[in-house]
Amino acid sequence: MKQEIAIRLLWTLGVIFSLAAAGVAAQWALRGRTASQSRMGMRFAVEVGILAGIWLPAYLGGGWLLGAAAVLAVLCARELYATLQGAGDLPWRVPGIALGLALLLFIYRQPEAIAWLFPLGLGVYVGLRWLRSARSLAPASLLGRAESTALGIVYPCLCLGVFLSLGLGEAGFGYAIFFYGLVEASDVFAYLVGSSLGRRKIFPRLSPNKTLEGILGGVAGAVAVGFAFSFAVPEFGPLRIAGAAGVIAAAGICGDLFASHLKRRAGVKDYGDLVPTQGGVLDVYDAFIFVAPVFYYYVALTAP
Repeated sequence: MKQEIAIRLLWTLGVIFSLAAAGVAAQWALRGRTASQSRMGMRFAVEVGILAGIWLPAYLGGGWLLGAAAVLAVLCARELYATLQGAGDLPWRVPGIALGLALLLFIYRQPEAIAWLFPLGLGVYVGLRWLRSARSLAPASLLGRAESTALGIVYPCLCLGVFLSLGLGEAGFGYAIFFYGLVEASDVFAYLVGSSLGRRKIFPRLSPNKTLEGILGGVAGAVAVGFAFSFAVPEFGPLRIAGAAGVIAAAGICGDLFASHLKRRAGVKDYGDLVPTQGGVLDVYDAFIFVAPVFYYYVALTAP
């Protein structure tokens, strides 16, 4: 079953990337080659590596999936903590990353524990944030440092723990293909439509490059790719696929805005510079990380 899904995935990706390349070529022919359009070719090449970074470990499963989640957790948490520190917070970086990795190992051994572990972690972070705000304590206070450290444990570590739990299940590879494919489709189509047709800025202060046209294009792209990737989730009917596409596209936008808010607080454009044309590792996977719990609970709540 897994091999059949992988073969169909390769064929589907070939068609999608061919259509996208044709769209870029058409833009060049009609409008000439602009600087932003010239970066699209590099962006598509980088996208292939980004997709492989999630789907290949999901296909291999087991320790490979744990290893990929752990590497992403370390890289993303380091970038997040550095950004928070630039904004004036003082998280305990090493203990936060160490605890995040310990939780991933625990989830690997007990995948079903994520059902209560993620809400618990999120509740602890929200509680710490509320207490610090209610007492008007500075970020450098003990409670403030605990709050910023907890954020890095929940996002990205526990969010990646949700992905790990999903991937270790019987339908894990199909779920990984489906929900990450829709996250990327929403992002890529929003970028293509927004850079070509975008006029109405919808979040000018928080995310100046986001336009209404781009968001609508991203939702439409997610729905289209959702049906194209239906082979990965054979138990999903048409309504469940369309609902998942809408939910994932909306959650992906929220994830981007959340990441933009954190970067704006620190006065930086990107979390890092490890990935060409994209910025840091967290810039690449921010929406994917944010969406993982949303998809997990969508699957649970819509199960027959």
